[in-house]
Amino acid sequence: MKQFLFLFFILFASSLLAQKGEETLSKAKEAYEKENYKKMLTLINQAMEEGISTPEVYQMKAYSFIELEQYQDAYNTYMEAIEVFPREPSLYNSRAAFFASLQEFQFAIDDYTQALKLSEEDTDFIKYLSNRSTAKISMQNFIGAYEDLIIAYKMDTTNLAVLTNLGMVCDEIGNGEETLKYLLKVVELDSTYFPAYINIGFKYQNMKKYKEAIPYFDKALELSPDEALAYSNRSYSYYKLGKLKKAMKDIDKSIKLYPGNPYAYRIRGLIYIADKKTDKACEDLEKAIQQGFTTMYGNEVEQLQKEHCGN
Repeated sequence: MKQFLFLFFILFASSLLAQKGEETLSKAKEAYEKENYKKMLTLINQAMEEGISTPEVYQMKAYSFIELEQYQDAYNTYMEAIEVFPREPSLYNSRAAFFASLQEFQFAIDDYTQALKLSEEDTDFIKYLSNRSTAKISMQNFIGAYEDLIIAYKMDTTNLAVLTNLGMVCDEIGNGEETLKYLLKVVELDSTYFPAYINIGFKYQNMKKYKEAIPYFDKALELSPDEALAYSNRSYSYYKLGKLKKAMKDIDKSIKLYPGNPYAYRIRGLIYIADKKTDKACEDLEKAIQQGFTTMYGNEVEQLQKEHCGN
């Protein structure tokens, strides 16, 4: 009888502890909504001590470290999580995104590949394929990206992310006639999906139709007023049209919103060159190089440095 009561007490105590952990985790999510990442991290650690150990909790912990710019701790958290849950594809997907944010694209591709191997649900499989294609695009492996996207497209012809990425990559592999087909299909499916408008505008830029591109960037910013890439792309159109003041205003806004974008520094460098401010241009061209422009986009900035900066 005593043994039975003892076991019941242990089970009951564990249940209370788990309930407390769930309450703490809820508070951590509230801290996340308020962008209080230090408090979020403290609460997540507390929840884990109270017995909450799930892939989601580890991902939240890693995200806290990332927002606090404690990248080694974020990496260690992912390593621990994958050791505990080695067959959880979402962890590999999250770590891949972390690697991609550090421009470690091959590591990202490896993790997306592992997530694909472990994924059993079609919706997740498509998501991981699309994410892997983005990493491949960043490494200028456009054919590999296109192959991933076509597989995903055949599985779901209405997936917005897949259609958008297809619209990005078609020009790069010589299938430019397909680009607008995919992108226009996106806005037919969802007229509020702002990334498609950015890419339609970018397509018109590639066609040297800079005036025609601007309304699409305007639409993207109407839908998402703090979208840095819409500002940077609109800035480039203004630059090509000779409207340097508007171009500079947009690119300054873009860099403020997304200071880690090397392409934006290339655009501002071009504006400074056009405005005969060579010293400032060379500073921005160097920032573009430092932030990985060459790896992601090719050697254009290096050529600009040779022409204008004496490199």
